[in-house]
Amino acid sequence: MADISRNNIETVKKIVKEVDSKIKRVYWTNKEIDGKFVKRSVNKILKDGNTFYRNPCGDVTLVTSYLMFQNKILHNWVIEEHLPTKDFDFNRLHFVLEFENNKKTNVLNYKELNKVYLYEGIYNRREDLPSSQIIKFSSDKIDFEKSLQENLIDMDITKKLNGYSLEKNLNRLKQDNFIEYYNNFKEENGNKFKIYELF
Repeated sequence: MADISRNNIETVKKIVKEVDSKIKRVYWTNKEIDGKFVKRSVNKILKDGNTFYRNPCGDVTLVTSYLMFQNKILHNWVIEEHLPTKDFDFNRLHFVLEFENNKKTNVLNYKELNKVYLYEGIYNRREDLPSSQIIKFSSDKIDFEKSLQENLIDMDITKKLNGYSLEKNLNRLKQDNFIEYYNNFKEENGNKFKIYELF
């Protein structure tokens, strides 16, 4: 007899693997960063078959949400706005999904690099970064025909943020955009997502 309590967990793991195979984390030129970073719909991301290797959570979370929606997995979006740190003098955003499994909440977090965390419970703030706020909303508010940036504007979420600036984020990505960093990323993290199940 199948373990129905794990059905959504196993489906989400398959979705992560599908995202991994369809969206490679690659090096982008500064022009590509300006034109593509959180500015593409699901179809466009899948057609391109890649995202920028740094800060890919927006793109991969959008595609994952679409695939979860296709698989009828109820889920919510979680946006954490991080305060400035000594290394980053501007607010940054991180995107996470909470989904239902056996009437319990679980978290799917493309946390950093190629590390993907999957665990039961609600999303808690990152302990290593100061947090400004957490915003949650249902996935049925997302229009997958639009980019993540367009969705955030349409839902007035950009007005609720405490200091995030896409322009500052783009400028920092371009400032640190050296092919040597990408080569180091590949060497240290490989090319595939590593799923950590914390159950």
